[in-house]
Amino acid sequence: MGKSVISAIDIAARALNPTLTLRAVDYLRVSTEDQTKGYGIAYTGKRTAAHITRKGWTHVDTFKDEGESGTLPWQEREGATQIMTLALQVPRPFDVVVVYETRAIGRKNRVFWEWVWKLQDLGVFVAVVDEDIDNTTEEGEARMREKANEAFKELARIRTRTQGGIQEKAEMGGHPGGQARYGYRIANQGKKGEQHQVIDNCDGGEACTRTDPCETIHEAEVLRQGRKFVVKHNGNWRKACISLNALGLYTRSGVPWSHPNLRSRLLNEDLLAGRYVFRNPKNAILKPDGTPVWGESTTIQLERIFTDEEVAELRRATRGKKQRASSIGRIYTLTGRLISMCGKNYVGSGPAGEDPSYVCSGKREAYPGAPKCSCSQLDAKSVEAWAWENVCDLLGDAEKLQALADEWVGNADTQKVDFASRLADLDQKIAEQDDTVDVTMVVAAKKATRQGLSQKDAEAAVDKAIKPLLEELEELKRSRAEIEIWQTEAAQAGQRAKDLQALAKMAHSRLEDLTREQQQEFFSLLNTKIVVTGPPPLRTGGLGCPITEWFRTNEREIPQLCDHVWERVMEAENFPAGGVVPRQKGGLAPKTVFEAFLKKASSGVAWPELDAEYGSTGLIGHWKRWKKSGRWERVMTALEGYAGAPVPPVRPPLPPMHMTGEVRPGIILAASDREDHAQASGPSGWACCSSGRPAPGGGR
Repeated sequence: MGKSVISAIDIAARALNPTLTLRAVDYLRVSTEDQTKGYGIAYTGKRTAAHITRKGWTHVDTFKDEGESGTLPWQEREGATQIMTLALQVPRPFDVVVVYETRAIGRKNRVFWEWVWKLQDLGVFVAVVDEDIDNTTEEGEARMREKANEAFKELARIRTRTQGGIQEKAEMGGHPGGQARYGYRIANQGKKGEQHQVIDNCDGGEACTRTDPCETIHEAEVLRQGRKFVVKHNGNWRKACISLNALGLYTRSGVPWSHPNLRSRLLNEDLLAGRYVFRNPKNAILKPDGTPVWGESTTIQLERIFTDEEVAELRRATRGKKQRASSIGRIYTLTGRLISMCGKNYVGSGPAGEDPSYVCSGKREAYPGAPKCSCSQLDAKSVEAWAWENVCDLLGDAEKLQALADEWVGNADTQKVDFASRLADLDQKIAEQDDTVDVTMVVAAKKATRQGLSQKDAEAAVDKAIKPLLEELEELKRSRAEIEIWQTEAAQAGQRAKDLQALAKMAHSRLEDLTREQQQEFFSLLNTKIVVTGPPPLRTGGLGCPITEWFRTNEREIPQLCDHVWERVMEAENFPAGGVVPRQKGGLAPKTVFEAFLKKASSGVAWPELDAEYGSTGLIGHWKRWKKSGRWERVMTALEGYAGAPVPPVRPPLPPMHMTGEVRPGIILAASDREDHAQASGPSGWACCSSGRPAPGGGR
């Protein structure tokens, strides 16, 4: 055995500071529920604490990941992430991380080494208690690599052996594990090698009553009754569910049947054919070539619950029954991203040609007769326009987006591992090992010649001498190839940050022209979520904005105020001082008043909010005077023929909403709140995650 962890680390530390006492944290990870409750976490924690005490180090803290898999990267484990966050601090609060065994760090090669190497790059040692090894010397790091690889190979062997046994059991027609398919039960349960699926028929005979049932669940009888009801009601699944539920024949989980659930059970082709497909490619973990990772798909033949005649009768009863497709012909960009007050998702609804809307999925009864929510229906065009306007506000602000991109790039840099130095180190080791193989081969050949061995025996002697060296060489080459792949993948991940920076420079000039399909992709990219936080405001019987109504009634576009437009207004009204000076102290200049009118027409902003923006207390009074005196009509006549912006369409009022988006887990990009009209006239902009300050938002 090489140097112990205490001698290696202490020598390295005391070379810098002879009086230094190392500061240590221990990291404890267990993956199973049983381990988190007792033996596993307690056992390893006692061993790491005792090791730290025995070596004379200062115990700084303990970090745990209870119930977390060792296959997860450290960024997805809270305890491991906390350690890395502290390691990035200056000055650093600890010098060494102590684990009981290598698999506590990770049970995948990359998971293990990326964490160890990142700590190593920061000057933090890693010590493994059960092997008394560390990574402060080449010898120690080599031993750590050897032990870690043994753990990875052990996990692979366990998986292969376990999955191979399951595969063999399935190929022999036995039950491979897990729940039986609905309508069946497991016979000989608990008897190794004898378990198989049989129809879940009642086996109690006359002794089985509703008050004293037999041990079976009677699932086959539920399916048979369900089929009869579907046929009786001519394919009406709702009526079939009502009849089935009325008999108390519920699902396996004990809840009443819903029409989608009963339909998926009875029309399942595997059920109708009497088979169980083990490792079905539709839901198995697949290799790149499309085949299951842990073995081939295997079809296990089962006794059929329905006869051919019963299956044909079921197909005739359900033939031609079409699923409702209300949203065909329109893309609903926010389906699945709108969350209602009852916690369900809004989904797009409305056939082509009708007003599209979003309807809460909570309005669909879970089963016939089940309670439904009372969430309001939302106008699709209004809520989609609001959401996309806020996206454009955020991404159109190049400075804000650039700051967010810089923040992301900075976070990515703190997690970056120096793969290049590891590859260079391995290149040197591979070259040295090649030389060692050549030298050993020459020495072994000369020795065989001196001993007078035959050519065959000499070749065998040489092969024996270099075999372990070649195996070590192959392991080094395999490690190098693997690390090179990791380096490439890390570079690709970093490219995403650069793409976001590029987006910051070009987004504002292109977003508004994106198609509905492209908007839907953008919402997905940003992982947009919109939560409805209250009911929509009640509609009032009065008119909306009177200025907007004037443009709508007269079928006029809203002019854009510029110097040329104002010249025409001045020709019609001849305001004193060019109309840019208030006519009384504390008032507004006529040009400013006209500008406010046009803004209200295009946005529908409420009068109080308009007053607040322009520093006035009487814009509505100005409007009444302009209308009563005929000034508004004269000005509009002077501007007749001028192109402008279209009048915003009349839309139902939207409820208060809160919107968030992100580009990767943990980095929230933006948030927007839309308050009720009684509080604000329109949505505010998205908020920058760095500053938290809301961006200015337009009115409705």
